[in-house]
Amino acid sequence: MSRLKTSFTVAEKYSAFYTGGQIQLANDGSKLFCGCGKEIRIVDVKTGRISMSIGQEEEEEISQFIVTRDDEFLILATQNQLFRQWRWKDKVLVKTWRSVHNAPVTSLTFDPTITLLASGSADFTVKVWDIVQGYFTHNFRGHTGVVRVMAFHPDSQRLQLVTAAEDYNIRVWDLKTSSCIVTSQCHVSLVTSLAFAENGATMYSAGKDNVVCVWKTDKWKVFKTIPVFESIISVIVPLEFPSIIDDDSILRFITVSSSGDVRVINAQTGSREYSNSCRLSDPEADAESTDSYITQALYCPDLNGILLATYDQNIILLSKDFTMEKQLCGHLDDILSAHFLGEEDSHVAVATNTDLLKVFSRETWECQMLQGHSDIITSLDVHGQFIVSASKDSTIRIWQLSSDTGFVTCLGVGQGHTQAVQAVALARLNARPAFVISGGVDMTFKLWAFPSEADITPMTTLRVSATEHAHDKDINCLAVAPNDKIIATGSHDKTAKVWSIGENLHSVSLLAVLRGHKRGIWGLKFSPVDQILASCSGDGFIKLWSVTDFTCVRTLEGHDSSVLSLVFLCSGRQILSSGSDGLLKLWLIKSSECVKTLDAHEAKVWTVSTTNKEDYVLSGGADSTLVLWKDVTEQEEVEKQEQLQKKVLQEQVLSNLVADKKYLRAIGLAISLNKPYQALTILKEIIKDDDSEKQLEKLICRLRMDQIESILKFAVQWNTNSRNYFPAQVLLNVVLKNFLPQDLAKLSGIQAIIEGLTVYTERHLQRLDHLLIDSHFAEYCYGCMKTTSL
Repeated sequence: MSRLKTSFTVAEKYSAFYTGGQIQLANDGSKLFCGCGKEIRIVDVKTGRISMSIGQEEEEEISQFIVTRDDEFLILATQNQLFRQWRWKDKVLVKTWRSVHNAPVTSLTFDPTITLLASGSADFTVKVWDIVQGYFTHNFRGHTGVVRVMAFHPDSQRLQLVTAAEDYNIRVWDLKTSSCIVTSQCHVSLVTSLAFAENGATMYSAGKDNVVCVWKTDKWKVFKTIPVFESIISVIVPLEFPSIIDDDSILRFITVSSSGDVRVINAQTGSREYSNSCRLSDPEADAESTDSYITQALYCPDLNGILLATYDQNIILLSKDFTMEKQLCGHLDDILSAHFLGEEDSHVAVATNTDLLKVFSRETWECQMLQGHSDIITSLDVHGQFIVSASKDSTIRIWQLSSDTGFVTCLGVGQGHTQAVQAVALARLNARPAFVISGGVDMTFKLWAFPSEADITPMTTLRVSATEHAHDKDINCLAVAPNDKIIATGSHDKTAKVWSIGENLHSVSLLAVLRGHKRGIWGLKFSPVDQILASCSGDGFIKLWSVTDFTCVRTLEGHDSSVLSLVFLCSGRQILSSGSDGLLKLWLIKSSECVKTLDAHEAKVWTVSTTNKEDYVLSGGADSTLVLWKDVTEQEEVEKQEQLQKKVLQEQVLSNLVADKKYLRAIGLAISLNKPYQALTILKEIIKDDDSEKQLEKLICRLRMDQIESILKFAVQWNTNSRNYFPAQVLLNVVLKNFLPQDLAKLSGIQAIIEGLTVYTERHLQRLDHLLIDSHFAEYCYGCMKTTSL
């Protein structure tokens, strides 16, 4: 029987690292820099994990940032017109200076020598900075719109800067003469990209006017305009062209369109030699967002690939033949459902506030974003390698994870509900589920036959075996018993219902209506071993129902708000629940006691699930964060046993030291073990000796200051008891005689020590004064009695 769990710790968090705006890539392609609110999150490209955050100290919005080509510095431009230069690997803020712009900085670029920084602003000006000396060298005026794109000529001797702004003009500035040498209106819409080729002899400019202009930079003239018939986000001239291109001698460039198409263009003929779409969703399904799907494209020579940022805050890495090599999810939005997936729980299936099913690899956090649904996915259930998803598009879909490739494919679609589907559940008995149940806003649940391997065809249509009008309000949750013979439905009408499944899945019959909750029911789970059904509700209670007589056998109280999800642990002896208060609670069913509260979320926790071995728990919610919890019960038990054994051994050593009169080591050990009584015993033993004062003084002077502070805290405790005040006062006397007041004042807890000693010392003094007066009175009475007797 598995051990009861008592403790979990956060093993890993997967939170947002990109919330829109700019991205940058380290020169070696290992790190990805992403804007995330008031921070720059630095992500390891291989593992997909956040390695560090820069900028949290400022608490100010970051309008633009850039990484130097040598990967040494990260320069941030903030909304309050400041530049901050970071040595990002060490998280050291090197320098801060004012931008001198009258509006936020909108673009940044370095010259080839990494000594000059150009900044374009919403105040229509361009400034050039010497970042070594820390002052600006040029101030260029001429644009009549926000400066969006800038690039230095790659030849450092030419000292020329090209800028493009929202006035649709391209200007070339000569830093030697501090003048504008070229103004061109070759584009009739916003210019989005400037790229140099052939060591600076050729430049490409592109924008939203569906053309690419080819420049000869010796005279800064446009000698060719190539129509590309689509809005361009970026023009890229890679060091190596994809393997699909045979002849590298011909001048070519790559365009990335805002709709997600990547194309190789022949610069001489203007023809498209290769095209590939990297869209994650169907252009026909969301045609309105087609023109703004890709927001940024970067080329990395070390990876020989292209990095794309999408409008829905995802990062796509394309290989050199433009196929998707890796996808990273920059922002999860609200996490509605999350489950471990695969035989070894190698993946995590997540439903967020989108129509894409997201499947993460736990090893690299690479994300497969699977299209199929046309509206938000509301719920998931997982059994082995199978996933079933429910959506607001009134359909359900069955997916399968391939154990060989790790890819997920859609097996079938179920259409039949008239409104949004809010809950789904898979049969649990066999490795390949026998059926699927679904329910939602139409207040009915449907029983679907799971397709056999022989029936699988592309986009198989699922067959409805039974339909039942179950509740008076929305169905929020469903559960299937381990034997696949009983199912349960939970609704917003405050009731849960238990149903029996007939032979061949063609009928269902109502067994019982479970009443007792005061609000809608959000979660249901059957115990894996007992005939128990657990329900959680918006009333903050968890109820356990007997499946034999359908009575409520136990109620768990502890959540301060709605309980949204639950899962059984330890062979049905424990429950882990999550609520809208952002907390997870671990319950011991036998005693109805909450043994642990886990706090790592900042908003509602919609979902909680566990691995097959129950060594990890996954939770997710409205704070857009997936938290992976590790069971550390056994580890903590081992540590407690080791500490207990160590403590017993140390106490034995302490007793031996006292017996051998090795008081210095003994009192040092008593302090380290936090044993006030043992230290008092040692002190009393010293005081018994004839030269106690000298011996005690010698011992105290050899202690460290932190040990002095600890033993003074012991003295505060001793001083509260009239039996032990004398050793405390002797110790205090020795300390005050041998240590300067200014040294004692440096102790962190000296104020509390003085306050604690003062109160009881005054009481002891008053008691001694009264005792002295009484002794004089007794002596006087004795003298009077002696005189009378004479």
